Amino acid sequence: MKPELKKDVMYRCIGTDFTNGILACGFMTKPIKEQSQYNFLIDYYSCFILLSGSGFYYTTDNRKIPIDVGDCVQRIPGVRHSTEVFPDGNWLEFFISFGRSTYDYLCSLNLLPIDTPVRRVKYDDSLMHRFTRLFEQLKIAEDTELPYLSLKAQEIVLSTLQPIQKSSSSNSLKELMEQGCLLLSSDINTTISLEEVAVTLNMSYENFRKQFRKFSGTSPAQYRIKQKMKHAKLMLLSGISIKETAELVGYSDTYSFTKQFTKTVGISPGRYKQEEQ
Repeated sequence: MKPELKKDVMYRCIGTDFTNGILACGFMTKPIKEQSQYNFLIDYYSCFILLSGSGFYYTTDNRKIPIDVGDCVQRIPGVRHSTEVFPDGNWLEFFISFGRSTYDYLCSLNLLPIDTPVRRVKYDDSLMHRFTRLFEQLKIAEDTELPYLSLKAQEIVLSTLQPIQKSSSSNSLKELMEQGCLLLSSDINTTISLEEVAVTLNMSYENFRKQFRKFSGTSPAQYRIKQKMKHAKLMLLSGISIKETAELVGYSDTYSFTKQFTKTVGISPGRYKQEEQ
């Protein structure tokens, strides 16, 4: 699928510290060579996937790396680099940016593969749909929803940067279960049908439930709840109220959320905020 060449970007900020609070994404066109970026340096993390066009990436020591459709380029905070646009008018990228403190946290857990600045990734219609959905949500989100969208942006970046593995029967099942985990971790504020997840993976529900439990050690329903509570903990620690957190992770009332949080985490949301902050 070749996307339409159209620039459309959105920059938001969690709090007032732009370096640590930036949350941005969008489609960026660079039709002429003059839009290349030489000796480029930023204080926060950003990466882009080239959707159309080609060019080159230059490392700090001036090593030249070709960039083509399906390549992901990481902009590491504090690392000077250059990206050169091939001037055929076709350059279109989708970028995601988040704060320096978020980048440092992900690196501390060895989750960001920063060993190579340019990586080939699995680029398909499904990934484009996730890009577009994140972008549209960022456009209309209330400020209180930005921490949730930051988690979603991180999720997209981390899952996109995973290396492509060759298929085998065992790997294919593993990849299906990993995709199931991803689907169950997405759109935490919505109600998701487990039967629809199974259909998306082209599996019967019973087989999906059986294989998922074998893969993850828990049922799809319990995995979904744990993902909701994981996001809820991060939101509570970021200062979001219990009521707002309940809404952001898909609960219609605070009582139901508090009951589930206490059951899953072991303590109430209020006590969790007090003990962890």
